[in-house]
Amino acid sequence: MKKIAVVGAGAMGAVLGAFLQKGGGDVILVDPYREHMDRIRERGLILNSADKEPEVVKMKTAYDAENIGVMDYVIIMVKGYLTREALTGAQKAIGDHTFVCSFQNGLGNVEVLEEFVNKDKILYGCLNMASILRAPGEVYGNLFDEVNVHIGSVVKDEEQRRAGEELAQMFTRGGANSVYQENIEYHVWSKAMVNIVVNPTCALVRLRGAEAGRNMHFQQIVLRLVQETLAVAKAKGVEGLDFNTFFTKVLPAAKKSAGDHYPSMAQDVMMAKRPTEIDYLNGAIVKMGKELGIETPVNETITNLIKTIEANYDKQYYPEKVS
Repeated sequence: MKKIAVVGAGAMGAVLGAFLQKGGGDVILVDPYREHMDRIRERGLILNSADKEPEVVKMKTAYDAENIGVMDYVIIMVKGYLTREALTGAQKAIGDHTFVCSFQNGLGNVEVLEEFVNKDKILYGCLNMASILRAPGEVYGNLFDEVNVHIGSVVKDEEQRRAGEELAQMFTRGGANSVYQENIEYHVWSKAMVNIVVNPTCALVRLRGAEAGRNMHFQQIVLRLVQETLAVAKAKGVEGLDFNTFFTKVLPAAKKSAGDHYPSMAQDVMMAKRPTEIDYLNGAIVKMGKELGIETPVNETITNLIKTIEANYDKQYYPEKVS
């Protein structure tokens, strides 16, 4: 039985841990949210979904990775701006044979992993699922598309393929169809484009994805964001991305699954009032565009607006502030 630590076990991290536990893994969830960890340790994780009855998944938990022992897999699921802190805290769990894996949103997470882990021990990928933390110890997880977990590796030799396929098999046995992909960059960029066009824009207009997507003005912004992102991806050598496929298949699939929910960045901005992952989404496109000599004015505008909000949570207008 493979030992697996999920570092960053909020909504999505807890859902991933549940699938791996059900698939035969020995999972420990690691997160500083004590009430959430305590509830799961005491009674198990309550896992809700759109098409199944709620189930309880028993897992171990910890507030940090200091004393959990060496793992076979360490899965990083914190927000991008917390990755270095998470990896620093997880060093004792990472041995010579440990594979470290990221399913985090956006672009640039692998480069951070490479600061701490040898390239031949890095797996990464993306998810076709939505999640909501309903209460401490209770999550909602919804799967969409034919493959729910895409897994790839930086180094593409037999050792990495075996490790990726083994992790994919556990996910699949647990109920989340997973595949090891040679061309993982296509899938990561495809998913990143969904987040680039939906997450910050919905945060700015304060609407759910389906609500915003019906507006012609919003659609024009999405169009420009996709055009800029595709230009950068092409210059980076990412193969397989296609304008028509994105709008006819990828985006509609995401809308069907998560269109009735506020995207994670909208939740960050509207409800939690905390830092966002903008630097790993639109901000990453701006950074790469500058390095490549490609203009990305709409992504830059979106990035600057989100950063302005982040810097002024305490000064914004809220109805409850009005006397």
